[in-house]
Amino acid sequence: MASDGSAAMAAVGFHRGVPEDEGLDGNAFEAHRHRIKQHLDRGVFPGFAEAAISNGKVVFTNLCGYTDKSKRHRMSPQTLFRGYSMMKPITATAFMSLVDDGTVGLHDPVHRYIPSFKDLQVRRKNGKGLEALKKPMTLCHLLMHTSGLGYGPGSITPGVPLVARSAEEKHYKSLTVRQEEGDINSLEKLCTELARLPLLHQPGSNYAYGMSLDVLGHVMEIVTGQPLRKIIQTRVLDRVGMRDTSFMVQRSRTAHLAGYYRLMKDKGVSKRWLQRLDGSRAEDSMYVKGSAAAYAGGVPAAGGLWGAGRSTMLFSLRDVLLFCQMLLNRGRSVSGKRVLKTETVRSLVGDWLRLKRASDKPDPEGWGSDDVGWSPLGNIERYGPHAGALYMGGMSYFWLDPRRNIAAAIMTETYWQVDPLGWKAELDDLDQVIQKAVLTAKRKRQSAHSASTGAAKRQRR
Repeated sequence: MASDGSAAMAAVGFHRGVPEDEGLDGNAFEAHRHRIKQHLDRGVFPGFAEAAISNGKVVFTNLCGYTDKSKRHRMSPQTLFRGYSMMKPITATAFMSLVDDGTVGLHDPVHRYIPSFKDLQVRRKNGKGLEALKKPMTLCHLLMHTSGLGYGPGSITPGVPLVARSAEEKHYKSLTVRQEEGDINSLEKLCTELARLPLLHQPGSNYAYGMSLDVLGHVMEIVTGQPLRKIIQTRVLDRVGMRDTSFMVQRSRTAHLAGYYRLMKDKGVSKRWLQRLDGSRAEDSMYVKGSAAAYAGGVPAAGGLWGAGRSTMLFSLRDVLLFCQMLLNRGRSVSGKRVLKTETVRSLVGDWLRLKRASDKPDPEGWGSDDVGWSPLGNIERYGPHAGALYMGGMSYFWLDPRRNIAAAIMTETYWQVDPLGWKAELDDLDQVIQKAVLTAKRKRQSAHSASTGAAKRQRR
């Protein structure tokens, strides 16, 4: 495999491109590469993997450093990273494929599939007492986190006592503890317990990031008669061609698993250091099948988290780019397989908070940005030169601009307890670097055109 990962990318259908040929300034990428290397040398992370695609070609790849501090294995396009909320758009894609098939309706009431959700109660706005549902919770509400369900307290790693820091987290704390202890170990059991708790708000009235996708995952299990893992595998991973993505890792593949770290600093000093969180070596990770630390049977969540700090899926750089390219191809994979209908993908890269049946208001309570909207696939930029661009993830994330046919995957396994010294988003975040590369290349073309026009005028004189 070439050191830049081109052979591994070509193996799944990607070919190398030249930034300038695709309307991008290559100098912006090289300046960014240099800055990421500087952060690596400062110890911000043991390794970093990122790449950009334009018109189906890989125009930038940066495989920097190693999978962990032991420096035994270099970063590659196949290195596996904990996806966390990056699983949410995968689950949403699987669900929308069922909508495409006519298996479910987007606006079906949840209680059609889970009867115990018919008579849910809701906490009153003033916090005093409960009230009945004013309208049924729908599958669309689940997809959009406007269902009235939230999250309990979290922790970046198992074994740390869960501390509820808000009324919402207190509401779900006992349930989250039972998830962590393994008492609640299936989506079915989770839904049974959620049906016994009041909703945080009336469906459609508020946005609350939470366990909605887990309930949706169980609906998918009910209508297909299959476990969520098989649904995800057959409807998304196999069709998109995501060969690396998995829920657990065989011991023979631990060389591909990135170590999980937290960037720390001691009180009163500026120097940063890395604390390893998921075992002292890859073989000890809770994601390695056969490890004593592994969660029994794997984590069955649909939304990316289960209990404290557990992710349901591990993603590689090249798999994330394949998923992005499928969306840019309007639902068709790099290999040509149809994953979603064209019109479905067109709708998914729009702001669903503007849809009355998804949210009562375009900016519901709980939604904190005027500049960004939300779709089942993640955040949507509402304004600016890249209006309509979509981004989503956990620590690692993807960004894509459907209008320009550009996408990027940024993969890291370092949780920032403190900010890295000298990190500047406009220079260090690849999505912002791409936007700069587009503008710079456009200015160069305009300057060259003006110079050419001026020369032609002088010759005519």
